[in-house]
Amino acid sequence: MLELVLPSDKFIESVRKGIAEYKNSPSPFDIHCVEKLINAEKDNFISYFTAAESSRKGIGLKKGYVPATTLWLINDGKYIGSFDIRHKLNDFLHQSGGHIAYQIVPSERNKGYAKAGLKLALAYARNVLKIKQALLTCRFENQASYKTMLSVMKEWGGREDTPSKTDGQKEHRVWIDTSPITKKSSCN
Repeated sequence: MLELVLPSDKFIESVRKGIAEYKNSPSPFDIHCVEKLINAEKDNFISYFTAAESSRKGIGLKKGYVPATTLWLINDGKYIGSFDIRHKLNDFLHQSGGHIAYQIVPSERNKGYAKAGLKLALAYARNVLKIKQALLTCRFENQASYKTMLSVMKEWGGREDTPSKTDGQKEHRVWIDTSPITKKSSCN
């Protein structure tokens, strides 16, 4: 069963395998989710769990940071990827980063996990954080992520916004409703 869960030592061995894949097959689109996991291995995830819980609660945030929840995408006990959901946007995140960032383990890419995980992350944003519309961004070169965002937007509703440019990188910006569109049946 596919689910988004708070980080737990229950999945550490599977996460370690994911980390090895990230290291062996780095992507130019790897984001802070990957960096945090690679660094977490150094102290056996102790600081990772503490930092994730503090960030979720908004405790001890660095200047310019907002509360964020880290969730792991798990399929039948196997780590598939990470999703970071920011509880709100500041000026920087409104231009680059948005509400939700995600990363899928290299061997699990192109299997629909990003799309399925994004839908779960949107439901979390709606049900737990009371966000009605979530902003997602990705670099122009990251066509896989862009296609995922557009596909979910078409199913759930939303809009594509004017691209932004941050640190010389042009980014797509897509706002996605956190509730799926319900189709009305037409019975005659």
